Amino acid sequence: MKASAFLSLLLLCFSFQTISSAVLDEICSEIEDSYIDKDFCIKTLSSDPKSKTADADGLAVISVEIAVAKAAEVKTRIEAQLKGAADAYEKDRAQAALQIFSNVVSTFEWSVKSLKSKFRSGPLSLLTVGRDVAVTINVLVDMGKLGDEFNLLGSLAAAIVGHLH
Repeated sequence: MKASAFLSLLLLCFSFQTISSAVLDEICSEIEDSYIDKDFCIKTLSSDPKSKTADADGLAVISVEIAVAKAAEVKTRIEAQLKGAADAYEKDRAQAALQIFSNVVSTFEWSVKSLKSKFRSGPLSLLTVGRDVAVTINVLVDMGKLGDEFNLLGSLAAAIVGHLH
């Protein structure tokens, strides 16, 4: 009796994970048209354990949460560049970048809350603007790989949220 209950539970878990994996695979396949590499999408979303049980809405939330974390890194980098500015010109550029980027983290956090409440229109616009801001600040201060990573994660989040419409 115990063995059959264990086998039933194991089959249930396997079938649930297969369904979740199918949702992840489907979403990542469908947003490939948005210039997002499917393997990048799967690898990024799979980095969060919640993705194993997430539906499409849950994957959208996860993608924005990952982008929020990267946005916080970008803001920290800009602040460090401002502190370490060698001259007035570098300081002015870093201050401009910080001013431009200052609301991105809180805006992305608001997007997560909105998506959790099933409000999708606002977050898509804000994610798109946030991604564009990253391109602008990269002209002011050299963000290097971090800027590229943020841009990719912002694009991924915007593509998934856009897919929900």
